[in-house]
Parts: sequence; C-alpha cells; structure tokens
Amino acid sequence: MDSHLFFVEQLSNSKDQNFQSIFAAYDAFISRNPTNVTAQIERCKFLGNAYWDAYEDYNLKYDETEECIAALYQKYPNHPAVLIYRAENLYGEERMEVLLKADKAIKENTDAWSNEQRAAIYQMLGDAQEDNDDFALAYFLKAQEANNRLDLSLPIADIYQRQGNSQLAKNVLLPALEKDTTKWVLNRKANLLLQLEEPEKALELFNNITQRDSTFIDKGEMAEVFTDLGNLELARSFLVQDTLQEWNRVRKLQKLFNHDLAHSSSKIALDSYRRLQQLDSNDDLFGIKRLRLALKSPMLPWKATELLHLFFFVLSILLLFLIPYFWVLPLHSLGGLLRRASVRIVCKVHFGWSMKHFWLISFLYLLAQYLTVVLFEYEATINYYFDIGNYYTEEAENTENLAAMMLFYVIAMAVFTMVMLNKKALKHLYQSNLGLLRMVSLGVGFVIFNSILLRFLGNFIDLSDADAVGVLFSAKREILAILRGYGFATAVVAAAIVVPIYEEVIFRGIVLGSVEKQVGFVAANIFQSALFALIHFDLRLFAFYFCFGIVTGYFAARSRGLLTGIVLHAINNFVVVTILYYSMT
Repeated sequence: MDSHLFFVEQLSNSKDQNFQSIFAAYDAFISRNPTNVTAQIERCKFLGNAYWDAYEDYNLKYDETEECIAALYQKYPNHPAVLIYRAENLYGEERMEVLLKADKAIKENTDAWSNEQRAAIYQMLGDAQEDNDDFALAYFLKAQEANNRLDLSLPIADIYQRQGNSQLAKNVLLPALEKDTTKWVLNRKANLLLQLEEPEKALELFNNITQRDSTFIDKGEMAEVFTDLGNLELARSFLVQDTLQEWNRVRKLQKLFNHDLAHSSSKIALDSYRRLQQLDSNDDLFGIKRLRLALKSPMLPWKATELLHLFFFVLSILLLFLIPYFWVLPLHSLGGLLRRASVRIVCKVHFGWSMKHFWLISFLYLLAQYLTVVLFEYEATINYYFDIGNYYTEEAENTENLAAMMLFYVIAMAVFTMVMLNKKALKHLYQSNLGLLRMVSLGVGFVIFNSILLRFLGNFIDLSDADAVGVLFSAKREILAILRGYGFATAVVAAAIVVPIYEEVIFRGIVLGSVEKQVGFVAANIFQSALFALIHFDLRLFAFYFCFGIVTGYFAARSRGLLTGIVLHAINNFVVVTILYYSMT
C-alpha cells in the first residue's frame, strides 16, 4: 500500500530517467499480476504525484493521470478501492454520481467493502452535503461508526453548533481534541471552541499550534475573537506579536492602534500611533486619527508633523468650498451672456434661492460626503488610494457600520438643508395647489410609471440585480443594512421621509430655482435632472433618475411648490423600502 509515495521520494536529479524506470517496474509487475487492482491504483497515484508541484499547484502529467484513472474506473467500475479513488479525483455532480453509486453498492453487498472503505465513502458523502446538515450529519455518524479510528468530531460538532445544540457539540469535540494533530484541523477545532465559549481550551490548542509553527495562526483574527470575549490584554498580545512580522506590517500596526484607541491608555495609543506614522506617514494624511486621540486625551503632546497633517485636513475643507466654482460660475456667466443677448428667460417656479445658495448647498453636499467617509471609511479609503496594506483581503462588509454611515449621512444632509430654509423659503416645503388626495393618486401613478420605465430600460441595459421598483438602487445595500440593524420604522423615516424632503429641496428647490434665473425653466429642469441622476452613481440607471427628476421638476412648477414632489418621492421610496423589507424577511 502507498508504494507510490516511496517511489516519488526516490526521484532525484535524474528525475525523468528514474521516473521511466519506476514506471516500467510498475508495468512489469502488473503484467505478471493482471488482477492486482492495488498495484494498478498505485501506478496511477505515482503518475499523479511524480511531477506534482505543490508550490505552483500544478501537475505536469495531469492529462495522463486523468486518463489512467478513467481507464481504471472503466475496467473495474464496481471495485471498492477504485470507486473511492475515482471519487477522490472528481468534483461536483460527477463526484456525487460516483459516491451514490458506491453507497448503493455498499447497501447491496456490504461484505465486499471493508470498514475503512465504507467509512471513506460515507465521509465524502457527508462532505458533499453542503446544503443539508441533516444528511451530512447522518453520513458522518455512519463513517465514524464504520471506522472509529477516524476523527470526524470537527464536522459533527460543527453541524451541532449550527443547529443550536452547543452542549452536544462540546460533548463530541472536547474528548477528541488531540485525535487529529494536523495544524489545519487543530486550528479549526480551536476556532469552533471559541464559538462554543470554551476560550481556555481553544487557547491551549492555539499554543500547541504556535509552538509547532508560529506563522500558522492568524493573530489578527485571534485578537478580534478575544476582544469579543472581553480578554483585552490577551487580544493585544496577539496584535503585538502580529506586528513583529514584516509582511503587511502597516495593516497590522493599524489594527494595533485601533485596539489601543478603543481599549488601552492614551499614552499606549499614542505610542502605537507614532510607530505607525514612522512606518507610513500617509496612513493619517489628514490627521483624523490624531484628532481622535486628542478627543480621548486632550493633554497629549503634538508633534509638528502631526499638526501638519491637521493643516492638510483644514486645507481639504477649503478645497471642498472651492470645487463648486467649476459648475456654478459657468452657469452664472452663461446667464449673463443670455441677458446681454436679450434672450428671454422664462421662469416658472419663482423660488427665492440664488446661485449663491446653489454654491453653498453644493459645498455642504460635498462636506456631508467627506465627513461620512472621514468618520466611517477613513482608514479603508486611505489604504485604497495610497496602496497601504493588503486591504483586498479584509473582512466582509460590516452591516452595522454601513447602517450607521447611511443614517449619519441622511441626518447631516437634513441638517445642512435646513440651513438653507429661511422663513421665505420654508413655505415652499408645504406649498402646493393640488389637494392631498390628488397628490397621493399621482404618487401611486408615479410608482407604476417608474416600474414600467425600469422594465422598458431592462430591454437595453442589464438590470438583473435590480428590483421591480427601483428608486433606491444606489443605496440598496445601505437600506438593507438599516432594515437589519434598526428595523422597518427607522428605514421608512430615513429613506421615505427625510431623504425625499432634502432631495426635493436641493434639486427641485435650490438647484432648479437658482439655475432657472440664469437659463430659464426648461434648461434648468434638464440640468437639475441630469445632476440628480449623476449623484446616484449608477450610469445604467441614468435615464431612470433623469426621468424621475424631470417629472418632479415639472410638478414643482405645476403646483407652485415642493410638496407635490415630496409626496411623489416619499410614496415611491416607501414602496421600495417595503419591497426590500419583505424580500429580506
């Protein structure tokens, strides 16, 4: 048995010559013993391993190996050892077909199969049942019963844990911690023990693994786990150990600083911060992390370089204030040219906002976006633009953070919009010459129109990931995060009340009202609609959002106020939030 492993080790510098002689020896033995299935299997295994490059994950004789296995399976389609070997080298449906054939063969003639062979088939069948824990558990238990030397405590305990039976999972896992000493298996057992609230036992296994190979444990992951368990000192020790390795060291120091900022003393956090800055000063280009340290302890001393980063932050705010120059002044100049050319400018909304208000709301919009990134995505954004650390392998998206980010942005925009509402402008919010029932009817019709429009656009662009009604496409992930984290009522208030109010004030109020004084209502309505479509950051749906803006802009002029547009917008958003809620639940 396993003669192929012995012969693979014999291959030396004269690999090709030795390979040919060993292969010839296999052929000679098989010709003398044509019914020896084990020798034929070993021959295929030798062929598959002789030129295997573990580093490149490549087998130079892959095709020959596949042909050898296929020929063997065709010759002995019901032989237990051949069925096992064939299944081990297949994937997906092809593998399942062979496994089910073997399972049927075991039921029909159990005596032809050894306990080890039956256990091998049952174990593979259990592994293949990814979507059915009950079937997987049944097969694993049958495999364990057939061969009690197998250690299947990990997959069995994992299933019990997922089914909510933690005590049964512990009963299976704890007595078998040292049965399989493979580092990968021990690591998985240790992680499962953490989920089962057995940190002491888990730590013993982690120490065992570390003594054998200190690079095998993901110390950053361990730090997160022990932080969640409240063992902050042990969590920090893992983070410190992690920073001793050179690979991706900046990212590891970032995690250490974030831990210290939240859980350690101010002096320790400052020390971590400065170690990080020495390694890469771009990590805190705008001084936001240093500001957070100042909030933690205002008396901490500042270095000149740290003050310089803070100056960059102030400079970036000033730059945001100047950016609207690129679209406000050209529009203002165009209006002057039209007036000097005696072009008749037709205004229909007659709101009190001017280009100065357009400039200010543009700045406040950019500021809200900027502050949202600074507060919630600062480190990730800096990492991306300055190529700091291995940010491609970061953990999955944090739903709680995403929901908080969205709510902060909505509140910030609502507050900034209120700044633009003086007593004269405030009346536009509740002004409409249409009755409430008429506005609600129009809102329902608007939802139907949007649905038809999306289906029509779907004939020309790929909307496969979109819902039937879609005014919130650009914020679908964020709305789902709010629904999961804060519930339906909060999502409705944010997306179906607050957002429609400030978006209608900004686009159909300030932008439309100020720009129409320069170029007239028709051009201004086209401009605000295009701007409204662009800020949703989805070019596939530009036409949809553009039509949305045109319609609500028309009703701003038709009803002499913003209330009709707000009602249409609110009903549409409410329908979308409701659809997202029920699709989620």
